[in-house]
Amino acid sequence: MPEREGPWRPESVAEFIGALRALKAVEGLSLRELQRRTGLPRTTIAHALREERPSLPPWDRVLALLRALGVDEAALPGWKRAWTGLRLAADAGARAGSPSEASDAMPARANAAPTEADAAPTVGDPAGGGSEEGASETVRGPRRGPSRQRVLAHAASLLLGVCVGVGAMEGLAGVDPAGGPAGVKVGFPVEEQPCPPPTANPAPSSAGAADAGPRTGNEPAAWVARAAADQQILGGTDVVLPVTNAVTAGDALVVTMMLTATCPGPVTVTDTRGNVFRIVADETDARLHRTLVLAAFHVRPLTTADSIRVKYPHASKYHVAVDEFSGISRAVGYAQAHGESGQTAFSTSSTRLDCAAGDLVVGAVGSNSGTAPVFTAEWTALPVLRLSSYRLSTAYRVVPADQMCAATGTTTSQWGAAAVVFR
Repeated sequence: MPEREGPWRPESVAEFIGALRALKAVEGLSLRELQRRTGLPRTTIAHALREERPSLPPWDRVLALLRALGVDEAALPGWKRAWTGLRLAADAGARAGSPSEASDAMPARANAAPTEADAAPTVGDPAGGGSEEGASETVRGPRRGPSRQRVLAHAASLLLGVCVGVGAMEGLAGVDPAGGPAGVKVGFPVEEQPCPPPTANPAPSSAGAADAGPRTGNEPAAWVARAAADQQILGGTDVVLPVTNAVTAGDALVVTMMLTATCPGPVTVTDTRGNVFRIVADETDARLHRTLVLAAFHVRPLTTADSIRVKYPHASKYHVAVDEFSGISRAVGYAQAHGESGQTAFSTSSTRLDCAAGDLVVGAVGSNSGTAPVFTAEWTALPVLRLSSYRLSTAYRVVPADQMCAATGTTTSQWGAAAVVFR
């Protein structure tokens, strides 16, 4: 398996699935426990681990299982390379024959072993209510061996189609093609795929801060409570968070979020009372980890019977925190930045962000590996959401005097940060 020295090159789907089953046996985990750890339905997990299955499960499902089975993050690229090699070989084989060749090969079927093409099963309901019993897995009969030139031509066509984002390798990238990058680098882990800058749901321009006008009302800005929060390893696109602390009418809700192995695309937050949230900051780093801040102002009251729904492009994990603040009515500016691991600090100071006395600044940092982000002393840290080495760190401060603001602190992690000024 990938934990041992040297590259792991399974020769068949059966060998790959056998390695997954061996991990499950070593850990002694039941399907129920795997369902709890991954958020996948038990039927989906059982189908993914079925010994006789003809094709590989989608990568996001394999990744969720590997992490649930305790595989170290450093070993995951080896599993991804093994999965990628088998997936490319299966797709090349499925494309290698033409309909006429399949027709010519019909008389030989009685004496030939069947060949199973790679057809990914339908993804079950990530919330746990779906089933894969109706999933389609195409089994193709054998075909006469194509010529060397035909094989090369089909292989070249396959690779070209992948590079321009045709969508044939949607499962390979683990990204929703409707919101993902235009091209995919074959053989690289999802977290190393290139990603264009965010374009959907644009954040307000920080230049508007100077024109936003003075603070209205006499109530000072203040943090009230964390209304909801959750973090999960879940390859889905839709989650519902129960409200755990009631929200007062007229206050503001600020949502901070980290999505991993994702790409720009529509992100929406709604609640059962019809409050309207909009994105006020959105930063994606080089490994497709996306940190966002959304806000709703003058909200209708929420009780613990209400819930908050988040929809987003496909991601391997999500972290979402919803905090209630009083004394703010609009976002007037933002700054954002990201950096690679191995540094000693994070900061959004590369973008000028002007604050006035009494403004509230909310900072959010999504990070991976390394030391946890620690905001500088003037910030008040809120509870950190963590999954393995991935963290969403949120903090706030009330500015005592007119000044230039930035979300700043220390970390050795790879990070994406945003600072938003509220007034």
